[in-house]
Amino acid sequence: MLRTSLRLYKPRVELLVTSIRAFHRTPLNLGVTPLDMPAMSPTMEEGGIVSWKVKEGDKFDAGDVLLEVETDKANIAVEAQDDGVMAKILKQEGEKEIKVGTPIAFLAEVGDNLAELEFPEVEEKKQEPKKEAAKTPEPAQPSQPVEPAQGKKTSTSPVSSGNADPNQVFLPSVELLLELNGISRDEALSKIAATGPKGRILRGDVKAYLGQIDSSNNSKIAAYLDSKSHLDLSNIELRPAASPEKAPAKIETPKKEPVKITHQYILPDNIAKEEILNLVLKAEQKAYGKPLYAPSDLIDPLFEEIIAPPRNAERFKINTSFQTSAAEPEDDFDFEPYQETQQPKILDVELVCTDLVDAKARAEMFVDILGEYISRAELKN
Repeated sequence: MLRTSLRLYKPRVELLVTSIRAFHRTPLNLGVTPLDMPAMSPTMEEGGIVSWKVKEGDKFDAGDVLLEVETDKANIAVEAQDDGVMAKILKQEGEKEIKVGTPIAFLAEVGDNLAELEFPEVEEKKQEPKKEAAKTPEPAQPSQPVEPAQGKKTSTSPVSSGNADPNQVFLPSVELLLELNGISRDEALSKIAATGPKGRILRGDVKAYLGQIDSSNNSKIAAYLDSKSHLDLSNIELRPAASPEKAPAKIETPKKEPVKITHQYILPDNIAKEEILNLVLKAEQKAYGKPLYAPSDLIDPLFEEIIAPPRNAERFKINTSFQTSAAEPEDDFDFEPYQETQQPKILDVELVCTDLVDAKARAEMFVDILGEYISRAELKN
């Protein structure tokens, strides 16, 4: 993740995301130029050296990576903007907690004799660049920060300081407001009352310090947020368990009755019962195998065969029963009771259809085919 760099210009303020920093060398009278620990972000105070990409005595061109700097967010490569020579390395690889502005190396011009160069004594800088940075934005004063400066004097006196976190990283909006009004980091931490979480200074705190808004508003808002930050569970009561008697009764869905088709056939004389049963079996086989639709250009037999249920799947069940008539007496004086003959006269057929899509259609086809077979048997006799 890359850090956000804040730069101030006269006409406006822009936020620029940078991943690589470049250095200009400011020549000194000593013949060498110190390379200071760079500030990779406005809030960076110290960093570490991951690795040097050039060694002492190596030449480099503009755009070459000199070293890789470690910050609290990411590792960033540092490029050279001018040609030069790495004269001397002061801070070695792996060193950390190097303050921003501390010399870490000396650079020389191309062609210089490194043996004849004079290297000055290095003194580590303390946290003073912030004060200089606070004095530099003088061009912003003529615009309109004069009015906030008056408010600052009126509200400076007895502010309850000490509640601001000294290790916090300012928000970009807070740091911008501090830079525009010439307030250093030390002054902000010691004099501005922080109402944010864990001692964080918010933008409203800076405005209240400058006198732009009433400081009591920030205190009210902070008190309200603090009161709502704790969840009160003291009034929560458990719902009583539902009694097993009130369990919802199961809803029974009515079963779908199967489709039944009945038909009655008048049988011809002199036809045996076994022959009729054979006709029933023959009609059933033909009803299962005969196409349901007449040949047409709009119907593809192969497609119908694919989407239709298998031929051997049961479409309907056949229930048959026969009705027989009693034998007539031979003469008028025969008073013996009538005796039933074995000759069937009526055939009752009941077809119980299954859930297949073509079950009813094939059952109706069976009725017609069986009627044709019985008619043919009557003509033969």
